[in-house]
Formats: sequence, C-alpha cells, structure tokens
Amino acid sequence: MAYDVALEKALEEFKVLKPFVAAARSGTDFAHGKFKIRFFNRTFLLSHPAGEIEEVEAKGTFPAWLRIVMLHYLIQADGTPVADHWITYRELPGAVFFERRFMSMAIGPLTKGFGNDLEGFKRAGTILGGEPITRTGDAGFRFLALPRIPMACILYLGDEEVQSSVNVLFDASAPAYLPTEDLSIVGTYLNSMQKYRAK
Repeated sequence: MAYDVALEKALEEFKVLKPFVAAARSGTDFAHGKFKIRFFNRTFLLSHPAGEIEEVEAKGTFPAWLRIVMLHYLIQADGTPVADHWITYRELPGAVFFERRFMSMAIGPLTKGFGNDLEGFKRAGTILGGEPITRTGDAGFRFLALPRIPMACILYLGDEEVQSSVNVLFDASAPAYLPTEDLSIVGTYLNSMQKYRAK
C-alpha cells in the first residue's frame, strides 16, 4: 500500500533527525521527547524517534495522512524565512503532476460550498483559525497550516458574467518545508471549513 511505504520511508528518515535542530528549523517546540506542532487550529504531539502522533485536545478524528505530512515537514524543514509572497499551486515545483487532483479535491469543493455563501465563508474561516486578509476578492483568510507554511484562501463572488470561485495560495517559501504533493493534500484540508458554514 502506498501509504504504508511512504510512512515507513518517512519514519526511517525521522529517526535519525537531530530533534532540537529540526525544531529550530521548523518553528516547532521539542520537549520530553515530543515535537509540539500546530496544524491549523489544532495542536499535535509527535514523539521522537518513534513518530507516534496524538492530539493535545482531541477535536475528533484526524486524517491518516497527517502523520506522514508532519514527518515530512520536520524532515524537510530547512529554516527558510517566510517570503510574504503568495503563489498559486501551479507555481510550485512539479505541480503539473498533482494540479488536477488539487483542483478536484480542494478548489472544486471549496467553490461549490462557498461560491454563493460569503457569510458562511467568513464564519468558517474564522473558526478554522484564519486571519482575515485584504487582497483581491470578496473575502480572504490567512492560515498557518503548519508553523512555517502560511496559506491563503480567497473567495471571489460571481455575477451575471463571471462565476464564483475560490483560490488557495501558498507562501513562496512552502517548497522548503513540504513536497508539492504534500502541499496538495494539505490544501484539501481546507474543505473542513465547510462543516462550520452554518454554525
């Protein structure tokens, strides 16, 4: 199974990390044998060297891929400063291989769910831990997907001539912290905003 192979490879690399160096490069804390990692509005602990994951304040289940993403994040993080410059998914290295999946699993569902629901978008973005940003579009939020991976989600309301759309942007430094495929997966997590629409 692809997941098992990816997990096994990541764990082997993770075991030999120097934890305090990795913590400094990734913007995480390391104490008592565990990394403390913020993922959007949730906090997790990842043990070293075993790589076991647990949520500090459980808010329900979390996706199986999250463990691999966090392992990859700690392995790949090189301390590159946040660029404060947004880029589209298409501009990430090797995005051509994953863009179709990103569009169908992240952009498409977000547009369908929020294309005509400005207030629901604002409510959901706030609950998920987003910080409102002023940019092109009718509403937008900046999220910290991981401590050094800012992301933005922008809603463009449609009219008689233009359809509504949602775009997801990444800080230009993101490739220093995660592979492009992983960034696609993280982008799909924004779909969890939809469960907060009516709350």
